[in-house]
Amino acid sequence: MPQKPRARPLSASRKRRYNNRRASLNADSKPFEIVSNQYPLSPKSDILVPSGIDLRTAKEKIENLENGMKKRKDDSTSEENLNDLVLIQLYTSLEYGIMSIENAAAYVSLSKFYLDQKHFLPQAKEHIDKAHQILERLNIIPHDEHLNNNLLAFEIYFLLIKCSVQAKQCLSQRDVKIKNSKHIKSIDTTHIDHDLSILEEYLQKLEHLMDSKNYSTKHMDYLLMKFEIAVNNLKEFDLHITNLIKIIIESIDRYSSDDKIKKKINIYLRAGFYFINFDDKIKEGLNYYKEAVDLAEQQEQENPSDMHKRQLANANFQWAKAKVKVDNSTGQKFKRAIELYKQTNEENDRDILKVFDELATYYTKTENFQDALNVLCESLPDKKRLFGDFSDEVIQTESRIGAIYLRECEYINAAEHLKECFDLQEFAYGPKDPRTSQTRDALEILKKDPQVSRMFFSRTQDGIRKDRPAFKLTNRVSHEKGDHELLLTVTKKPPIYSKN
Repeated sequence: MPQKPRARPLSASRKRRYNNRRASLNADSKPFEIVSNQYPLSPKSDILVPSGIDLRTAKEKIENLENGMKKRKDDSTSEENLNDLVLIQLYTSLEYGIMSIENAAAYVSLSKFYLDQKHFLPQAKEHIDKAHQILERLNIIPHDEHLNNNLLAFEIYFLLIKCSVQAKQCLSQRDVKIKNSKHIKSIDTTHIDHDLSILEEYLQKLEHLMDSKNYSTKHMDYLLMKFEIAVNNLKEFDLHITNLIKIIIESIDRYSSDDKIKKKINIYLRAGFYFINFDDKIKEGLNYYKEAVDLAEQQEQENPSDMHKRQLANANFQWAKAKVKVDNSTGQKFKRAIELYKQTNEENDRDILKVFDELATYYTKTENFQDALNVLCESLPDKKRLFGDFSDEVIQTESRIGAIYLRECEYINAAEHLKECFDLQEFAYGPKDPRTSQTRDALEILKKDPQVSRMFFSRTQDGIRKDRPAFKLTNRVSHEKGDHELLLTVTKKPPIYSKN
């Protein structure tokens, strides 16, 4: 019989590794011990479990997280709330499934949290889209009996509309970073009317399933959202908005319990701004502003406070601003004066240039910045001709042109005019003058923009645009004796030193 192979004897290194492995295994093993469960399944449940193990079910974890959020409602931070909401959504998907009503409700809570924060609109839209997908997969439609399903669907479509409306507002802002954000652009803004019609269907079903107090809250949310959609569309006048405003004011008087006057003032101000953007509705818009001012004055007289004073001041400011905006006769009078001056003189003289400056000031106050820019640019050559390049009139005009370009986010044009203004101010007023310092600070801010720095400041010399230098094909050789000796010195090979 063949002999069994002998076991290979352990070398010193293998024996040492074997002993270390056994020692580590013995150290990691923990004995079982009696542990009193923090979340017991029965009143007296001392069971034999390994220490450090959480025996709660996913449902119990959800309940504990929700109770914890309620207890520390006023003391918790946004980060703590977000962590709890994320965990609730995770445990909900594990307990009830990904395609469940409960999971959709968890996504709704996450979307509401992000909408309450600033600059988190894409995240809110992402979560409410997931809830909407679950709603469609479960084929939930408006029903006469299912209160919870109708209520959840109402919340989902309401948040979908809210995200779309806010995205539309962001795209209309002047801030280039917000306006060109790819995340904001990806949010759909074309299905607002469709989602609003579905929201109305769910609201009709909820009227018979909810008590009057809770239903009035949902109905007010719907009315305010409809009002928000209307006032943000300045391209076409909504024929039903007057009736909508009346219904909102009546609902505030009937159902709202706090800050009734403040809510009504806000509605009147928003309505006034909307109406004055249409030529045949200016008078009605100014009347809405007057209603807001009268309410603010009444509240200030009945209950004087700093908050009510600021509210009254804001209402007066908005009303005055609206009056300036719709006062077209002022602009027409300036234009008429310019026409009459030009009839008496072919060239623009000092009197016409004064009218140009006042017309630009008027356009700036009424926020017609493009018209103000056109007037200032038109008058600049004549001011240089009449007053000289280093005159106060030219310096102020260059500064105003640069400021308008800067406000309209046209940074390269702003840099060109502000640099010209800075050079003139440095020569005329001196480098330490406050006006010069202010222009210098504006230029330093513009230099921090990578595009402006690359396209303007890198190709300018003393503020004057220069073309890129041509490539030198030949180099002129100098025959000076000193240059020749220097050339020989440079081309001479360095001495080689021995290692010794």
